Amino acid sequence: MEMLTIRHRMSAAVILSFTLAAAFAPAAAAPRAAAPPLDLRAVLQNAARALADPGSPRADQLEASGTLSGAGMSGTFHTWLDGERERDDQSLGPRAETTLRLGPRVWFASDGAARELTGILLRRARTQRFIDSGDFAAAPERCAARGRTVLEGRPVYALDVTAEGGETETLYLDARTWLPARVAYDDDDGRTTIDLSDWRTAGGHRFPFRAVVSDGDRAFDVVQRTASLTLGRPVDAAVFAPLAGRRIEMGAPESVRLSYVDGHVYAPVTIAGRKFNFLLDSGSENIVIDRRVAKTLGLVQQGALEASGAARTGGLQVARLPELDVGGGKLRDLVVTTLDLGSSTEGAFRIDGILGYPFFAAAAVRIDQPGGSMTFGPPGSLTSSGERLALETDRALPETRLRVNGSVEARFILDTGNAAELLLYRPFVEAHPGVVAYSATNRRSYGIGGATSSYRTVLDELDFGSIQIYHSETDVMLATRGAFADRFDAGNVGLGLLKNFVVTLDEAQNALYLERSAAFDDGSNRD
Repeated sequence: MEMLTIRHRMSAAVILSFTLAAAFAPAAAAPRAAAPPLDLRAVLQNAARALADPGSPRADQLEASGTLSGAGMSGTFHTWLDGERERDDQSLGPRAETTLRLGPRVWFASDGAARELTGILLRRARTQRFIDSGDFAAAPERCAARGRTVLEGRPVYALDVTAEGGETETLYLDARTWLPARVAYDDDDGRTTIDLSDWRTAGGHRFPFRAVVSDGDRAFDVVQRTASLTLGRPVDAAVFAPLAGRRIEMGAPESVRLSYVDGHVYAPVTIAGRKFNFLLDSGSENIVIDRRVAKTLGLVQQGALEASGAARTGGLQVARLPELDVGGGKLRDLVVTTLDLGSSTEGAFRIDGILGYPFFAAAAVRIDQPGGSMTFGPPGSLTSSGERLALETDRALPETRLRVNGSVEARFILDTGNAAELLLYRPFVEAHPGVVAYSATNRRSYGIGGATSSYRTVLDELDFGSIQIYHSETDVMLATRGAFADRFDAGNVGLGLLKNFVVTLDEAQNALYLERSAAFDDGSNRD
């Protein structure tokens, strides 16, 4: 089986009142906490005293800036906080990211693609704000003591902290200073850690002037250093202006023919007057250009980044691309990733490139597999009378909730880069024993990072809203690292099932529409 899912761990965390570092890359294994029970209230009181002097006013107005380095690149960050409004700008090499918080709502923009957060990243931002502001220290009901442990030779106290409506994160407090030493949270296939140090005092509050973000692969760590921090200065309202995302430039929707090779679907693209065929992959977080093509185009490639597919792998770089055309539609000022797609997939994919999230974020896209066509236009330009399902796009992936075997609601990725019918990830299968029958048929699945093991079985029922699909061929992925060991999604739905529908993705409006295609088969007559 062949599939080509790429995830780039390069999205920023929210930098808040004590300038908690952003994450252009994620996740190290959290230390195991096993110690005598803690007096939680005493721990929180000590943390509150460590973070701010008694009687200090809240640090509700803040501006900080400094440098970022890692992944073979350097850059800067700039953070503004004014009450319930906050903005964080980051650049690392050619990549640029912005997080904007206006009260309870949060938006994120990366290299021209902007979206409001509605899912996992919104919940994570709530807890990070709760920790960063120090409000956790006054809310023992939202903290759980996990004991005393050792973190890189230092004794620390571990607390699980959960904001209202937020994700649980683990906070490690230095047992001597009571200041935060680390924040850790689940991220994709592992744990992201943010190590905090070089604490300094400003306005009676303590702030970490150094933070290191890691996913456990230390070669890809990113270091943030604060150079300037100012408190109590009002921020110009223009700083908090709404974020606008890129829209494909075209007068009206149009259709292009798709081509099929080995079960995968390809769309024609034009770059600098040259024509290429790119894999149409809604499961890729970026536009990827094969290194051979990048050299032909004369792109300047930078960095030493990590990609996550069948396994984690290095060799990823970034480059600026002035323009990419799909039919008559133009995407300008792109930051693309480059990779030797042939060698990174052990020869399974020798292709020109991948058309991923930046295209789907900038356009409404309708895919008719049986008809062999793709119709696309600016967001909101395509109408559909099909079944509407809500999309979550926090992680630059089209994720939607489906029902498994009529009873278990779970989130799945709609992945046009996967030629199979259905993948289920190991964490979901282990959390739901008996959801599918075990099979001894060992299979090798190929994608970015090489091959990974799986076994073939059958899922009895998968419900797309009111539409039931029965007896889907299912590959249970056995990987413990990489995109197919994801902790948040149950799995992904590939072309083998999506061919039952004319699929309209309007990711800018968080909408998915499914109409029964000419090839619709609910699978009820399968053995």
